[in-house]
Amino acid sequence: MYNIALVTDIYKPSIGGPYAIIKETQKALLKKNFNVKIISVSTLKKKKLETILKKYDICHFYGGWTYFHVKSFLLASKLKKKIIIHPLGYFEPWSLSQKKFKKKIAWRLYQERILLKSDLIHCASNMERNNLLKLNKNFKTKIISYAISDNFIKKKQKKKTLKKKAIFFSRIHKKKGLENLIKAWNTINDKNWSLDIFGPVDDKSYLNKLILMNQSSKINFFKPVYKNSEKIRLFEKYDLFILPTSSENFGMVILESLARGLPVLTTYSAPWNAIKVNNAGWIIPNNYSKLINILRKIFITDINIFHIKSNNAIKLAKKYSWKNVAKIYEDTYKKLLK
Repeated sequence: MYNIALVTDIYKPSIGGPYAIIKETQKALLKKNFNVKIISVSTLKKKKLETILKKYDICHFYGGWTYFHVKSFLLASKLKKKIIIHPLGYFEPWSLSQKKFKKKIAWRLYQERILLKSDLIHCASNMERNNLLKLNKNFKTKIISYAISDNFIKKKQKKKTLKKKAIFFSRIHKKKGLENLIKAWNTINDKNWSLDIFGPVDDKSYLNKLILMNQSSKINFFKPVYKNSEKIRLFEKYDLFILPTSSENFGMVILESLARGLPVLTTYSAPWNAIKVNNAGWIIPNNYSKLINILRKIFITDINIFHIKSNNAIKLAKKYSWKNVAKIYEDTYKKLLK
């Protein structure tokens, strides 16, 4: 039996996608008979980090930059553990452009060295891998996509009346494109379509800014939903998922939406060209004019088109079933420990 530590600084539902990703990864690996423990600042309590890490063969890190990541990496190196780092999109171009000066210093001081010294860098998509290799062509990378459990995937979308309801379901963060989305919705001012916005809030002042921007009674804000059972029930109320993002290393919520039969509208800043290839939604460049134009088209799209895209979305999501992806984890870990 292999002992795997999934290591991250913050592990709680309010961080959104990363929480779901780490939690579901642990579940899938436990089914493969790995001994898997999630280690974070909140789970340490009075136990020493070094004492905990001694028990594990592989330390699979999620994230970067923070003191906790640096400390735990150094301890894992000292203990001669195999190290995998999954950046969680922290080194994507958009992310690096935020607090650029500080990150440039941190990159040169320690972060690049940590990535170079790891045994493997786990990338969630080709886009994330390519962006990393632009930073340093010597990084050792492997693509392992995120995955979804079979019981989350809808069997088939029955033909039904179009409710003309769209949902945004992600962190309330400036990189997610919410300002453009609200502005476009207000401008079009369609009397039939409504938009519901769900998500944890990083910055309350930013949420207040969005609320003040909104001039439409057709846009509503709601508290986040975390449990899979609650997400499944929630997605049933909508016809369309929208994420006009500026940056995603994968976009777990896109996969969740597809799995529940929701056609997706997102941007080329997310690694989901498969949505276009499989006719499971709409992909646009990341700009306001493209967003407003596609929304106008969607609002007059025939119900039969929605039905086709909905079933295509489910078929696409099935390719990311944990049955397929867990085997890649298993093979990767075994190869690393040989």
